[in-house]
Amino acid sequence: MNSHDYQLDLPVSVGSENLPIPVVEAGPQQEQTSGKVYIEWSNLASQRHIRNLAFDQVKRDLWLATGGGVLHWKLDANRFIRYGSEHGLPGNSVLAVAVDGKNQVWAAHEHFGIYYLKDDIWQSYRILGEVKVSCLTVDSTGGLWAGTTNGIYAINNPESKPVRELPPAGFPPRAMAIAHENDIWLCNAQGVHNYQESGWVRASDSVQPDILTLARQDQNLWLGMFRGLVRIDLTTNQTYNIDTKYNSEITAIAPHYQGVWAACGGRVGIATETGWTFISEKRLNTPITSLAVGSDEEVWIGTHVGLLRGGKEGMHLHLTDTAPDVIGLPSGERSPTTFSNLVQALSVQQLGEHSILWIGTPRGLFRLDLFSENWRRYGRLGTQDIRAIVTSLDQETVWVASWSSGLHCLKQHNEVDNIPGITEPILALTTGHSSQYWAGGLDGIYHYKDSTWFKAIPAQELHVKGWLQSVAQAVTEHVWLGTSAGLLLYKPDTMQVTTVSGILGGTQIRCLLAIPKDESEQLWVGTDRGLYVGNFDKWEIIPSLESRTITTLAWDGNTNSLWIGTDLGLFCLVSRDNSWQVANEFNVHNSGLGANRVTALTIGTGDGETKVWIGTPCGLSCYTYISNPKSKIV
Repeated sequence: MNSHDYQLDLPVSVGSENLPIPVVEAGPQQEQTSGKVYIEWSNLASQRHIRNLAFDQVKRDLWLATGGGVLHWKLDANRFIRYGSEHGLPGNSVLAVAVDGKNQVWAAHEHFGIYYLKDDIWQSYRILGEVKVSCLTVDSTGGLWAGTTNGIYAINNPESKPVRELPPAGFPPRAMAIAHENDIWLCNAQGVHNYQESGWVRASDSVQPDILTLARQDQNLWLGMFRGLVRIDLTTNQTYNIDTKYNSEITAIAPHYQGVWAACGGRVGIATETGWTFISEKRLNTPITSLAVGSDEEVWIGTHVGLLRGGKEGMHLHLTDTAPDVIGLPSGERSPTTFSNLVQALSVQQLGEHSILWIGTPRGLFRLDLFSENWRRYGRLGTQDIRAIVTSLDQETVWVASWSSGLHCLKQHNEVDNIPGITEPILALTTGHSSQYWAGGLDGIYHYKDSTWFKAIPAQELHVKGWLQSVAQAVTEHVWLGTSAGLLLYKPDTMQVTTVSGILGGTQIRCLLAIPKDESEQLWVGTDRGLYVGNFDKWEIIPSLESRTITTLAWDGNTNSLWIGTDLGLFCLVSRDNSWQVANEFNVHNSGLGANRVTALTIGTGDGETKVWIGTPCGLSCYTYISNPKSKIV
């Protein structure tokens, strides 16, 4: 694959990182799944961060377990299918994947048990519940084995109990090598263990925490160590150190008829009893997480930044060419820009018939045109840690706050402008009253008024032992400041800052949302102890969210409903019978939410639909519902 394969859909001269998605002639095509478990939900997550690979030798398909779900490559057809939490997975963070001898596909979530694929829907292997899985493997007969914190299980089919259960060998296994039910090896934080009739026996008298992985090949047991490769001849029990040529860690192993494929310090090669044959002397500048054998001369290589195919001709990227996996143009063999799944800030900009979704991540600022579905990454902010985004009331300007580079302004058809005189980091940003804006960081509070930014309050005048985390304003007379050590009230006309008395005076304030109400306002305060609503010295806690950590808030003005992101799911509040009640509660078990921890929220409307965009550490989720205004503010 090279840059000449691409055609650009924007015939203007701009920076390569600012280009829309490249389109490839006769490139890999995405297939849609036959159905969803949660039809109102969708997910946008990069599936380039690979944790585990599994190769189906019968269908010659490749399965990828990633931080953004499961990716299924139909290699012969050059087609792929994406699976996310809307397809039944409990969130997007998948740890391991395996294909057993019956061609049944299995996946292990990072936290919530084992799942199997049936009719394009992932279903829970309920017999083991939400056991925490550390690895999956298939033995020589095609049987599935799951290594967990509770023990080792052999699973024959999705409807039956495990056919064999072994006790845990101390710490959870990092990898397992199983020839058959009487020949079982694993490695964990204590070393290598072999299961015998009396139980687990450690292969060494001393603790060996530096064994990262292992594989069984013929009568040899291969150990990937922190510093090198070791072969154990099981017929003589003799141990041999293999000259790795490079004194580096062995992060992945896969059996080969001559020995093993092994990843050594960013390089991949075949290791035999006599030495190494590397595919290439080129070292990958990214961790190699997994290897899967496609044929005797071909190996699939999973890394943190994508999939590669290795063989006699070296290593080559194998890309989906589809955002959010690919954004911008690749350069030779360098991995192209990809979406960063940890979403920290969101904002919707309405531009006529077009809606633009702005996404802030630790790896920069992304722009998704919701009409054309084109993605871009803004190159000048491509390495910035974006913490907050707001769109101006006239929809012409987007303000972007960065941890590492302060405050930025984006206007249509213009470059990104850095705002001078504002000290990074900027942690909070909000649209104020009458086209005013407020930004806050460790250096103090900044105010935008009459087309000028200036420092309104130095940090020393806040008189708290914490830092600013949120700002809100709905009326001219005052601005609310949420800090890690309590809630403050700032009055611009007198320039006075006072600490709110009562419980909110010393609580960690994580987010604020001010809603205009008649000639006054209603303030929502998200804390690490729950959600409060009120004004000045009259505060009411929402009982159903008491003790929850509130992470972000968004208001749907069409239905007068409040969306609340927490560390354990997403909630929607509506006013009923003169009180605020939970209308919806979403988590990874009852919805298509990408992860339980919600990190950002924004709302977009159009064509009678409302879309709630939800940022998580595992990608961007979207929940769609019909806008039907019924509830009113109390």
